Amino acid sequence: MAVSLQQWRQRNALTQVNAAALLGVSQPYLSLLEKGTRPLTATVRRRMRNVRQNDRPASDDRFRRQLSALGYPKFAHVTPARPKPGPDSLLVSVLGGANVDARVVEALPWLVRRYAGQLDLDWLVRQAKLQNLQNRLGFVLQTAGVEMPKLVAAVQELERARLLQEATLCWDSMPAATREWMRIHRAPSAEHWNILTRLQTEDVDSAA
Repeated sequence: MAVSLQQWRQRNALTQVNAAALLGVSQPYLSLLEKGTRPLTATVRRRMRNVRQNDRPASDDRFRRQLSALGYPKFAHVTPARPKPGPDSLLVSVLGGANVDARVVEALPWLVRRYAGQLDLDWLVRQAKLQNLQNRLGFVLQTAGVEMPKLVAAVQELERARLLQEATLCWDSMPAATREWMRIHRAPSAEHWNILTRLQTEDVDSAA
């Protein structure tokens, strides 16, 4: 069963993070399932059958439905995803996207603020380092404006691993002219994290 789960994930071109979000489990638990150290439950098998490469919703649509399920006010009109995703898995899934709907990306600081006490920050930092997302994650955590000690410590850990390479906030196809404009008009925190974006802490309040 462990091998068939891994084959299913690879056949659907899913990372462990994305597969975990679709199946409603955490990424560490999915890893245990793939290794065979945890039994594959009937619920997970059923969810695997319900997910197909051709009928799986586009990433942006899936992200909107997952954010709706987590209570994001601006997607209250969207049919919520079932099962409800883990906020940390969703955060990594969105940050790992090359080109994600700007409205989804703008929800990330709200997601951090709303679920700060539930986030597995150690896991988030590890995943960010593995996927070279530490600048994106560090910026989002800082933009959320949460002064929780564990979250502050996570930002400090990401700071030590901060990359010098410039990156976008999930808009890798950004035109050259827009990139130049962003460099001039981005907030100081975005410049510090080498991120091209206009997102800032004030936007979190407007999303509440």
